[in-house]
Amino acid sequence: MRKAEPSTASNYYITQFYHLIERCGLDANKIFQRIGLSPEIVDSPGIRVDSGLLAKVVRELWRQLQDESMSLSPSVIPPGSFYLLGKMAIHEPNLEKALRLATWFMGMATDAYRIELDVRGEHTDLRIILKDRTFDPNHLLGEMLVMAYHRFASWLIAENISLITVAFDYPPPPQVREYCYLFPGDHVFDASWLGFTFPSRFLRHQIRQDASSLKLFMRSSPREFFQQPRTDFSVSSEIQLLLVKQFKDGIPSLEGIASLLRMNQRTLIRKLKDEGTSYQQIKDSVRQDKAERLLSLNTLSVSLVAEKLGFSDSAVFARAFKTWTGLSPSDYRSKLPGSVASTTCSK
Repeated sequence: MRKAEPSTASNYYITQFYHLIERCGLDANKIFQRIGLSPEIVDSPGIRVDSGLLAKVVRELWRQLQDESMSLSPSVIPPGSFYLLGKMAIHEPNLEKALRLATWFMGMATDAYRIELDVRGEHTDLRIILKDRTFDPNHLLGEMLVMAYHRFASWLIAENISLITVAFDYPPPPQVREYCYLFPGDHVFDASWLGFTFPSRFLRHQIRQDASSLKLFMRSSPREFFQQPRTDFSVSSEIQLLLVKQFKDGIPSLEGIASLLRMNQRTLIRKLKDEGTSYQQIKDSVRQDKAERLLSLNTLSVSLVAEKLGFSDSAVFARAFKTWTGLSPSDYRSKLPGSVASTTCSK
């Protein structure tokens, strides 16, 4: 199971959205403060922004404007269009059918843009044609659509779709360094079209999502658009992310985690069983990771580590830790090569 890590986005994007909010005649400072963002982060290139907060800004724009194009097109993209596409796409047998459905459905829902799918032997192009690029001078809508359809297609088949080429019909933008993170693959600028090329073999992959996982995906949207493409789309990974995020507030019960995921308990138990795990195993994994990290700090006593992990006393914690690792907390600490006061990133 992958380790959950905090995800951040370039300051460029939060700055662009701040100025877009102002251009739309809305109170940008008020919206930022309500979401929990300080307006002082705007135009501060050295400060990255939590992608979850960035997603909240986008959702607020969608809500207030009732337009998922965010006024970056002369035509409105009706709220909920992407969700309706998802509701239909999950019933298609494979990715090619789902993407061809997308070209038809979005053509019916809006004329803000259209999608073209061109299968060329072993390679397939997904092209996005905006109605009027002059409404999107900083390419914000174009970028989001490329990210959205790559992440959506990958999510549908529960596998990250490798990008051969990502084409941009404009010169390298100021935030071009972020593109290696957001669009892994070869980049072509000043191209004749906007979109991406991927191996055609993915078109044959089966759709592996359902109504409950669709709700979860849409609830976090567009957070994942601004994150590095995922490689793990399992329910267990979603739970691990939630537990790490909420650790300070205590680990929720099975009923609580099911509620957060908007599933009933029986569905959640079944999905975890299909993935070869259980909620208890995931909780133990998260607690073990946290315990090992805290024990590496010699400034914390074992009893304090137990308290931080939510155990009733150090003896209960010691028994659990020995079950996980085969060592008592004291033995584990004694075998560490040295105590660490902080972690550093490799250069």
